[in-house]
Amino acid sequence: MAAKKIKMVLTCPVCYELYKKPKYLPCYHSYCEECLVKLQVGSSITCPECRKTSVAPSGGVKDLPNNFFINRIVDEMALKEKLEGDEDVKCDNCIRNDPGIVLCVDCGVFLCNHCHESHKYSREYQGHHMMMLKEIRSEKKDVNVRPKPKPMLCAEHDMELNLYCETCEQLVCQYCTIREHRLEDGHDHNTVKKMANKQRAELDKIMEPVEKMIDGLAKAHKKVSSTRDRIGSQASEVEQQIDVYYEQLQRRLQQQREDLKKELCEVSAQKKKAVSLQLEQMEYTQAQLESVKELSEFAVKSGSDQEALFVKKQVTEDVKRLTDNYNKLDTESVESTNMTFHELEHSLPQFSMVYYGDASHAHSDITGIPSHIPVGKECKVIIITKSANGVPCTKGASKVFMQVQPRTGDVITVPIKDNQDGSYTASFLANQTGEVKLLITINGKHIKGSPYSVQTRQYSAINKPSKIVNDGGRMGHLWGIAFGKDGVWAVVDHSNHCVCIFDSQDQLVRRFGSKGNENGRLSSPEGLAFDDNNHLYVADINNNRVQKFDINGGYLLEFGKGGSGDGDLSSPDGIAVYNDKVFVVEYSNNRISVFQCDGQFIHTIGSGQLSRPYDVAVTDNNQVLVADFGNHCISIFTLDGNYVGKIGTPGSNRGQLSSPTSLTVDLCGFIMVTEYGNNRVSIFDKDGVFIHCFGSSGSNTGQFSSPYGIACSPNGSVYISDCGNKRIQIFSNY
Repeated sequence: MAAKKIKMVLTCPVCYELYKKPKYLPCYHSYCEECLVKLQVGSSITCPECRKTSVAPSGGVKDLPNNFFINRIVDEMALKEKLEGDEDVKCDNCIRNDPGIVLCVDCGVFLCNHCHESHKYSREYQGHHMMMLKEIRSEKKDVNVRPKPKPMLCAEHDMELNLYCETCEQLVCQYCTIREHRLEDGHDHNTVKKMANKQRAELDKIMEPVEKMIDGLAKAHKKVSSTRDRIGSQASEVEQQIDVYYEQLQRRLQQQREDLKKELCEVSAQKKKAVSLQLEQMEYTQAQLESVKELSEFAVKSGSDQEALFVKKQVTEDVKRLTDNYNKLDTESVESTNMTFHELEHSLPQFSMVYYGDASHAHSDITGIPSHIPVGKECKVIIITKSANGVPCTKGASKVFMQVQPRTGDVITVPIKDNQDGSYTASFLANQTGEVKLLITINGKHIKGSPYSVQTRQYSAINKPSKIVNDGGRMGHLWGIAFGKDGVWAVVDHSNHCVCIFDSQDQLVRRFGSKGNENGRLSSPEGLAFDDNNHLYVADINNNRVQKFDINGGYLLEFGKGGSGDGDLSSPDGIAVYNDKVFVVEYSNNRISVFQCDGQFIHTIGSGQLSRPYDVAVTDNNQVLVADFGNHCISIFTLDGNYVGKIGTPGSNRGQLSSPTSLTVDLCGFIMVTEYGNNRVSIFDKDGVFIHCFGSSGSNTGQFSSPYGIACSPNGSVYISDCGNKRIQIFSNY
């Protein structure tokens, strides 16, 4: 086995044979000279083992240093094979090729009988140990043979390198000292034997740091090996900890899986029970209907006259009863099949859960989302879910998600509160100005309208107007203001019985209307509002009606007449249009009457709760705000007319109100209200918290005399009709 390993070491990695003239590369890897010749490309040789590229000597591969160590071992291997073999060997000394019969152990050569005699009596080889080859083979003696090194020859002159040039530090032959390494040129020569002893001593000295480095590496290797062993030991301990943890986690997961399955089983059982009960009711009603049908058919087709008369009353009563039962039956499934499994990736150890909600992304909607929100203010939205057939959901547990995508930065996932009634609440803060997108999904799909685009603005307190509009002093007492499409706006000229239309640059475009009670004529109009088609509704107060005009002032229709009944109007004042419904304030009837855009009456709001109301506005979260003049507050109702509460108390302090006349909701959801009694404008947030107020009694800029109308432009500016001063003052709060 040892001989086999040694032979592997002595095998060239290129030709896979024993080395022949092994040469060193600068990387200290050795190859046969012939193999290196094949590896040479141009002047470069790439080592097959380490892939390092070296430059070949100018004289070629033959000038690379010889690997004497491998050569010596190869020679020893060859000599041992001859000793251990049965074949004849030739004399290594003479040219007659006589059989070698004697081995000179010191020289490592076989000698024939003639050369043996010469070798034995030569002065140079006195004392050499001689052994008979026959004796070595027969007795299988273990001979420690060290072959005599072969003399090195000069590659240039093919002569033995028996001299050493100390100047050039290289071996030279006798001929080299005559040509390239002459004494006359300053080259010092010495014999190889003398220089070898000197160089051996220097080599020992040179190798001292190498020995220290080897010793240091051995110690470091031992230390690092110990670290490697400790790493393995530590890894085993951690591996055991991992196994223990995941075994516990597996048990917890198994328990969670069983809990989810149990919950799923209970929910599905409840759903099946509800549907089964519905089916039983259907089947029972159907059976009764079939029985009545059979009885009727029998009486009609086969029964006698007496029998027909007898069953007629019974059948009539049964059909009426069954018709009532049928109309009460829910023919749509009372339960949905919507049960989905959802993985909660970032919520260990609760990896997953099951959603049971019936919400459909296609029919669900959102409320409370303004087109603009102020930076730093909380925005709260409510998602109203509906089932696949459009019926509002009455329970939660649906997969509802909301994300906020700002103009710059990462998308933020907003926590969703399940209200357990089919609605979900989400709140977020805008932290930068610009466009923000709200992405709302149900079961991974966007609800209608999602993603929603919202503008965020930086709110600043209103102090002084940026512009005054009075048409050169030709305007009368101004009341209601409203904005239409493309920045067009209108104001009611109460004393001149007309409406003034302005463009987005605040330039007067036209007037229409004159005093009278015919179609298109007005008598002291006060409130007005635009619908989505840019049609204008004007509260014709003295004529107790509302007239509808196109943007050019063309008459379209009118509705209402004097009285207090449904559809009647008494002193109509403020107007608001919301979702194709017209909300008309009745000053004298102390109520809000709601109509379709074509004038069809719907219902009233606030009867018995309002006192001389002046104006109305509807918020994005479906609240009806009323400027309750007589009660000195803003009264709040639902769209259906249910009273919610109020904002403000009577007085002149900050947050109090005195005879509010008009109100509006700005782009960020702030409520702005004009106060006739305090000659100012007060601002509240959507929750009714006082924010700011501005204005005082007077005729200077920023002062008011009986402010009545107020409206917010598409760019956020606030327009206020300063009635007593016969002008419009424009403020900017962004």
